[in-house]
Amino acid sequence: MILCLDSGTTAVKAAAFDASGQVLAHVELPNTALMRAGVRVEQDMAASADLAIRALRDCAARTDGHTPLGLVVTGQGDGLWPVDADGRPVGPAMTWLDGRARGLVSELGDALDRIEDITGSRPTAAAQSLQLLWLQRHDPDRFQRIAKILRLKDWLFYAFTGTLLAEPSAALPVWGNWRDGRMSAEIGQALGLTRGLDVLPEFAPVGQCRAPLSASAAQSCGLPAGLPVLMGPGDVQATLIGLGLGTRPEVTRASVFGTSAIHACLLNDPDTMPQKPRGAMVQQFVLGDGFLCFHPCFNGATLLQHLHGQFRDLPSPVPPAYSGLVMHPFFEPGGERAPWTDPQASAALFGLSAATTPQQIAWAGREALAFVARTSHTMMGAAQGALSLGGGLARDTDFARFLATCLGTPVVRSPTAHAGPRGLAAIAATHLLGASPAEIAAQWIGPPEDSIPPQTGPVARYADAKFATFRNLVDTTSPHWAALSDIADAAAHLNEDTI
Repeated sequence: MILCLDSGTTAVKAAAFDASGQVLAHVELPNTALMRAGVRVEQDMAASADLAIRALRDCAARTDGHTPLGLVVTGQGDGLWPVDADGRPVGPAMTWLDGRARGLVSELGDALDRIEDITGSRPTAAAQSLQLLWLQRHDPDRFQRIAKILRLKDWLFYAFTGTLLAEPSAALPVWGNWRDGRMSAEIGQALGLTRGLDVLPEFAPVGQCRAPLSASAAQSCGLPAGLPVLMGPGDVQATLIGLGLGTRPEVTRASVFGTSAIHACLLNDPDTMPQKPRGAMVQQFVLGDGFLCFHPCFNGATLLQHLHGQFRDLPSPVPPAYSGLVMHPFFEPGGERAPWTDPQASAALFGLSAATTPQQIAWAGREALAFVARTSHTMMGAAQGALSLGGGLARDTDFARFLATCLGTPVVRSPTAHAGPRGLAAIAATHLLGASPAEIAAQWIGPPEDSIPPQTGPVARYADAKFATFRNLVDTTSPHWAALSDIADAAAHLNEDTI
């Protein structure tokens, strides 16, 4: 069997697959290591490793004695996970949701333009490079104690194997040249970092980035020592593979509504795009030729959790409750990184009246997510075809139908909500079992569960009209985001002074 670990922002998932791609066991644990405090969104590194071990142990115990052939690991993509020269955490990790570096985005405009030319991706508050710069400026003691900066998957790989090693697909959009696949010293120079490539780990491509499971980790996980441990790509790419992008020919684009939202397409040559979409990341595809182009939105299905925190009595799930409400779904402290790249982006709700119902507010949030998806896919210019839908919100059939209507294309859903582990299993099957692309498509990814066609008539006209208003309101209000952010900061200081 193949074991897969996907340590996400909301949950830690472990899954086991037999040699034909069938699920043997699955475990999902809430991510209790995440800590929020205003713009700080951090994660306890030791607790993260403990959660991963627990998930793997529980999953392996449910496999009825199947022999493990390998373990493949991924985790939340961006963020800064620092270790010292002895491999110990240097404080908590700065996650991809942390908003402390957002001021640098506005300050370093020209430098970020230069970096985008090199990397193919524009740094945001989630980027390791800007988070490292923030530490250099605001926490120099901690900055100097750092020997290496990792991502969560790199940290877990180290916890399992004792080997500091990473794969490059996730790092290149921040630190390298996507065209030649090499890390670039120009990134650190452009930002004024006193340390740059020297704090990155060694890299090896997916498939070659592997090491044996250590004796101590094996005992903790209930697995045999020496088991091959493979590092997968970031959780985004793993999930997109699991949804069929690059593995099922009929899938030309995909959207994932997990903690964040991801809108993606596969391109043979990004240089053929008339203009790279603002905020998009370009990443080498790890199961063949070409590149992934995707918008990594800060604001995804967690929008619904934020709404429940702001408004009383919101139903979940909610059937369609069409209204004149228009929502801007920018609730995270880091603003938004795509398709609008603005660290000060803020949420808004237009059209409120005394007759507004909780159902209408809850549905307006879902409409907003669909409108962002439409914006992203239009900007990327993906080939027309079915959109594969993943993430927890994919289970909401009403939302999937509205998304199909908004995009004017069928939406297909996978037979499992666990696309990330399935994508990891496909990678492991390729590199450990020698599975062919046809076998990957048929056995490890499999056909979709259903296909939801777009609606026509009044609902389609409503969606088009409301989308146009949504975009117009973003254009009208976005010039005021910076002023609103300044007022919010001033208000926070006033509130502190009165306590």
